[in-house]
Amino acid sequence: NKHSIRSFRRRIKVMDMIKNIVLFGFPVIITKINSRSYDKKLIISTIEKNFKINKKRNQWDKESILHHSYNDNTNSKYYKIDYTTLIPVYKKIITEIFSNMPLSNEFKFNFTIANYTCLSKCDYMASHIHNSTDFTAVHYIQFDKKNHSATTFENVLPHIDYIQQLRPELSKVLSNHHLNSWSYASWKLDVEENDFCFSPSFLKHKIEPQTSKNKNRITIVLNISIKKKN
Repeated sequence: NKHSIRSFRRRIKVMDMIKNIVLFGFPVIITKINSRSYDKKLIISTIEKNFKINKKRNQWDKESILHHSYNDNTNSKYYKIDYTTLIPVYKKIITEIFSNMPLSNEFKFNFTIANYTCLSKCDYMASHIHNSTDFTAVHYIQFDKKNHSATTFENVLPHIDYIQQLRPELSKVLSNHHLNSWSYASWKLDVEENDFCFSPSFLKHKIEPQTSKNKNRITIVLNISIKKKN
């Protein structure tokens, strides 16, 4: 019927937007978020206001230098970010990602906005994993592809030292393709503004020092947990 055809076409359109990547042997999914589907300007402007209050807001660790809301979301010194219009967008896109994954049982999931980050020139974030959840996602809400660096994923599999030290010529032969990422010590995904990057939470990652002083690099980070539906 016509309803089924329209539903199928919408599903194909969404699936076409999803890019499946194999990174160090692990699944990573990149898709787009329509910037008009939520109040993007309000969220960015509030984050920028908080950045002006304290450019080095960081209750997370002593290594990183950045404006980072983690462990500091209830601090009355800063403006509260209104994620109301964004939460249903995230719910829809996460549902679609899981619906296209090879899962063995009916499932349910929950997610939280763990934090946002705002980085100016020379700011960076230390290596880490998200050990309290199953998956994580990064929404590149303000990102200048020419001047900002994407999240750097680190290959911690034991064979990488062997390749780097004893077989250094191998990576010179293999093309720069995500299927060959197993032979690299680190990898940056080809992302741009409005991308939503979904990955297993234990993939170690960091943000290298930024070089742009004209625009801040802003991301929103999610923690996502999934389990079998009772």
